Amino acid sequence: MAGCFRTIVHAQVIALSSCPNVSVVSDFEVDQYLGKWYGNRNYFTIFQSGLDCVTAEYTLDGTEIVVKNEGIQQVTRRRRTANGKARLIEPGKLSVSFTDRLSETDIPNYFVLATDYTTYAVVWNCFDLGPISSRILWVLTREQHPSISTIDKAYAALKRNGIDGSSLRLTNQDNCTRR
Repeated sequence: MAGCFRTIVHAQVIALSSCPNVSVVSDFEVDQYLGKWYGNRNYFTIFQSGLDCVTAEYTLDGTEIVVKNEGIQQVTRRRRTANGKARLIEPGKLSVSFTDRLSETDIPNYFVLATDYTTYAVVWNCFDLGPISSRILWVLTREQHPSISTIDKAYAALKRNGIDGSSLRLTNQDNCTRR
């Protein structure tokens, strides 16, 4: 039950319905996904609240995927970093953990719904809680300021999967210097 509560606290988009059936990238290639991504927009989450200039960087350390999420606090302009690890569970489905050790679970919590590897990725997680669901959604881009056509591709992926993009919040990617 504590895990359910933790999921609700982290994802403030609660839907009065169960999770939709989504399609992930069936031929997902980790090697092409590696590198730096910019957080373009996302559903509101506590752990990203108050951050500008959000990035996610994925690298390989042997067989382990290393995750480094960063952002700059809006008030202090100081960098905040979260380090984690990820495992590919199935094509397009990963288990990501931000603890000191890699999650032992085989339950994916990072679903890559769409990516062309060079311009955008749409990442989703949804957790059913009886008749409601807790949802997390990110649009990641390779460029800090992507083109409209790149964002249109991301929204097309949302539409294909029956996901509402109206609650997405644009991430500020301007003035990304820190103290």
